[in-house]
Amino acid sequence: VFNGSGVCGPAGNDFAAPGTDALFPPGSVYTWSSGTSHSTPAVAGAAALAAEYLGRVHGRVNPSPALTKAFLLHGTRHLTGDLANESLPGRNQGFGLLGLDSIFDAATPRLLHDQATVFGTPGQTFEMVGEVADPGRPLRIVLAWTDAPGSTFAPAPVNDLDLVVEVDGVVYRGNNFTGGTSRSGGVRDPRNNVE
Repeated sequence: VFNGSGVCGPAGNDFAAPGTDALFPPGSVYTWSSGTSHSTPAVAGAAALAAEYLGRVHGRVNPSPALTKAFLLHGTRHLTGDLANESLPGRNQGFGLLGLDSIFDAATPRLLHDQATVFGTPGQTFEMVGEVADPGRPLRIVLAWTDAPGSTFAPAPVNDLDLVVEVDGVVYRGNNFTGGTSRSGGVRDPRNNVE
């Protein structure tokens, strides 16, 4: 008897299929399942599609892992329901639900900068200036970098970059959210290699 115990669902987590669907005839059973064993291949597939898209549409053949990660993260959306009050990045949802529709929206203008700037000393900065084309649409800015291997006995990050965005004199710092929306002010994030 099928009980769902082999696919991350708890034993006894079987349900009778409704209706007379040809795929699930009456009397058949199915189960729900979740976990990283399901999300990892989904994100890996999305990363492969994103790398292909970056090469074909944006001329970024062989994008760095950091650019691919930033490209995926700029298309996520904040989860609702029980997680609606959790701010990003959240313990239960990370940076949100991956949305391929946002990632592959060719009508969305993008500025991409892929590892063309190398910092050699602490305190260096890099600045990009742009214009918000449509204030009625969300502005998404992601900074991601591949860090050098860190210590196993001390804080792991080797480099601590900080995203600072200024719009009309208002300053926003990376990973400073209320729910799924950036809030002004805040403190810098010393832990993550993505902001």
